[in-house]
Amino acid sequence: MHTYKHMNLIHIKLGNIHSQHDELNLTGSILNTMSDENEIDWALLPSDVIVHVFSFLNTRDLNHAARVCRTWNEAFAHPTLWQTFEAWFFLPSHISYIEGAKKYGKYMKKVFIGVNQMLTHNRQNACALLEILSRIERRRLTYLKIAFTGENPLFYSGQEFLDGLIILFSKVSDNLEAPLTTLQHVDLSGLAVPIDDRVIDALSENHRGLKYLDIQNKVIISKTTSDCILRLVERCRNLTDLRLYYCSISNEVLEAFTDDNRADVEHISIICRREVKFGYEIETEAWEDLTERVPTLRVTLGFDHTCPYPLIAAILKPVIPVRTLKLETFAICHEEVNLAAVLYSKTLEKLVLQTRNSLELEAALIKVARSCTLLRSLLVYCVVRQETIDEIFRLHPDMQERGTYILKTEVEPEPWVVGVEEGD
Repeated sequence: MHTYKHMNLIHIKLGNIHSQHDELNLTGSILNTMSDENEIDWALLPSDVIVHVFSFLNTRDLNHAARVCRTWNEAFAHPTLWQTFEAWFFLPSHISYIEGAKKYGKYMKKVFIGVNQMLTHNRQNACALLEILSRIERRRLTYLKIAFTGENPLFYSGQEFLDGLIILFSKVSDNLEAPLTTLQHVDLSGLAVPIDDRVIDALSENHRGLKYLDIQNKVIISKTTSDCILRLVERCRNLTDLRLYYCSISNEVLEAFTDDNRADVEHISIICRREVKFGYEIETEAWEDLTERVPTLRVTLGFDHTCPYPLIAAILKPVIPVRTLKLETFAICHEEVNLAAVLYSKTLEKLVLQTRNSLELEAALIKVARSCTLLRSLLVYCVVRQETIDEIFRLHPDMQERGTYILKTEVEPEPWVVGVEEGD
């Protein structure tokens, strides 16, 4: 069954490639001369064509396709096919991903690990994969993303994942050949356990070519200190995209981004939560110095329902080049929307609101649409009147054409789909 299914899948892929790439005329001629699908000798396909078609398959489908014939199985081991690797740990049988990493890990550049952390065997298999990746000689890994898909077990701290990441980020043995310090893109936003300084310090100490780091992982408490982030910025001189919580940033961190002997930071994303009330305010001068050093800086500011409401206006400084603003407070916030229309009229491109509907809010939305000429996306998770929607679309017809909006006149079950309005 799997063999027949994947033969059909490859047939479709080949047809698509033939229509898009003239250089694959050989493939088209092979298929066109075969009137009956049952007469196709799939082993006659050139190996480079098979590898190219296989590159469109995910890891699971690739594994099934490799069982069709010996020729396809030989193509299965081509280094190109293992540069991107996805491992999903939901069942005990998914341990097969570990065997793939053992054989072909030396080719992997981009790795994604998805795991239902509720079950013990899934956690064990995922951590075993991290250990295997850490022991690969001539490691080429540049991209790592981990995402939990289930619910954490009761009182679960995720210590085995933190330990596994420390091992992966560190040099395991002097016997392993360089290069090992290759990571450039690390996304831990899906790792639903508190990330502490040990993990980030191991990353920044051993992977100084890091360019992207996301630790906005939606845990209740952030354990990453601003001192640790300062060390990260000082060590990783190529870091251009940093996404973290307000409690993990400081004036000193922003100052470190102004050093001359480093790449210009392109994007900083800051989510403000309950910890804001225990921290200190980032000074206007720190933002001014950074924006003067990097005029093209983009900033994302987000506020969730736990952020102390009176502090939102204090954090929204006019000197911050806010491109994306997220007010996910589930409370009345029309005053903050009005403030954003004034402060960020020249920079705001995207506004996300999870709030309560009111006439004041709709007036504020129209004010944003009029003032913010760069506005490209408006996601509003409460109902608004049709006349308000019509006015926003009149001011920004391109937003309606692109479908980069959520504007609805009636309450619908979640999830609300971007670009789909009531009546579309």
